[in-house]
Amino acid sequence: MITKSIKYFVCGCVVACGIAMTTSCKDMDDNYADYLANVPTYSPAVRNLKAVSPESGTLTLSWDIVDDTHRVKAIRILAKKTADDVQTYDIQQVVTEYTISGLELQGYEFDVYTIDGFGNLSIPVSETFTPIPGRE
Repeated sequence: MITKSIKYFVCGCVVACGIAMTTSCKDMDDNYADYLANVPTYSPAVRNLKAVSPESGTLTLSWDIVDDTHRVKAIRILAKKTADDVQTYDIQQVVTEYTISGLELQGYEFDVYTIDGFGNLSIPVSETFTPIPGRE
């Protein structure tokens, strides 16, 4: 009689474990799907953002693209004169320098992003530069 009870107990445990594992796996799949849906994907970022002003009102920005250069398809530059006055430059090729003209003689905050083939932006590299000739 005891062995029959042990058999029922073991069978019950196996069934309970099977149900728990099935439910747990489904919950894990749902959690992973939520994770993938909500985790941002970034393009590789630029590094070493610099600027040279060859003439008044002009800046030539330069940077390095170090990681995964094959994933980068384009560059986006934001030139922020003020919080409300932002000019966007989308460059549909991979370049490591870009010249912007027509700037006023004041400080601008520049954000440089890479864009991958899926349209994902990198985390921006930000620096403030003033277009005064002879300044780096």
